[in-house]
Amino acid sequence: MSPQAEQRIQVGGHVSSSGGLYRAVERALEREMEAMQIFVSAPQTWRATNHSDEDCARFREAHAAAGLGEVWIHNIYLANLATETPEQLEKSVGSVVNAMRIAERIGAQGVVLHTGSHRGQGLEAVQDQVVGAITRILDEAPGEALLALETMAGQGGAIGTRFEEIGALIGAVGSPRLQACVDTAHSFAAGYAIHTADGLDEAMREFDAYIGLDRLAVVHANDSKIPLGGFRDRHENIGDGHIGTEGFEAIMAHPAFQGRAFLLEVPGIATEAKPKGDGPDAENAQRLKAIRDRVSGTGKGRKKAAAR
Repeated sequence: MSPQAEQRIQVGGHVSSSGGLYRAVERALEREMEAMQIFVSAPQTWRATNHSDEDCARFREAHAAAGLGEVWIHNIYLANLATETPEQLEKSVGSVVNAMRIAERIGAQGVVLHTGSHRGQGLEAVQDQVVGAITRILDEAPGEALLALETMAGQGGAIGTRFEEIGALIGAVGSPRLQACVDTAHSFAAGYAIHTADGLDEAMREFDAYIGLDRLAVVHANDSKIPLGGFRDRHENIGDGHIGTEGFEAIMAHPAFQGRAFLLEVPGIATEAKPKGDGPDAENAQRLKAIRDRVSGTGKGRKKAAAR
């Protein structure tokens, strides 16, 4: 087993960096997280936020002092590397380059990207453009920061609905810095039966065949409001959706996921003050940690995984 596979899964989540990047560290600690994901620009706008060297240094200091694990940046939602519009393509590439450069400056592992949409044409129709855009991004943002293409639920011709599509892009670009992010809710909605041991084994065999398990960089840990194969992106709190607690037990016990950061992007538990939830919260972090500890802390998960 690889050194990474021997490491403990880190439970984290997406937290706000409003008011300064270092504030994200405070919020992660408040939510009892071990790792985190942030936006470094408003996700629904093209305008990049200026982060000074002082801001980045303060974040690094706060992160080190907190003893937190991995940090990931999620790129803005507007980016589409498969767009038909040259202006949007330039803005999309620019947004990812900016995020990658900031990742390097703050010591983050890398950037998670929604690659874009082929609008029902199929990947082949846009693959050359997307490969060219990714190659340019990596060239313009040198360093060690990774770019992780996220698995998608299948809405609107999203690239990455099938593992084969991400594998094709990674193979064509040919850079070790280009990797993958598995979003559990997305892949479940796309038809991968990751909520059962057998379905998960089958899914990860397909992932390994097309992408390679060594390219699995990070996990978005989300339950799903949508049934298996529903092809819609709707996240639910851990244990309250169609993947369920047993599904996450299977996922967190599986050898493919050991040593990865599991980042929550869930609505949060409803309260009187926050009737729609407050995003990834301490309750969801506790639920995911409890599952991890049940399947790995006692050795049960390793035994189950080895028996498959």
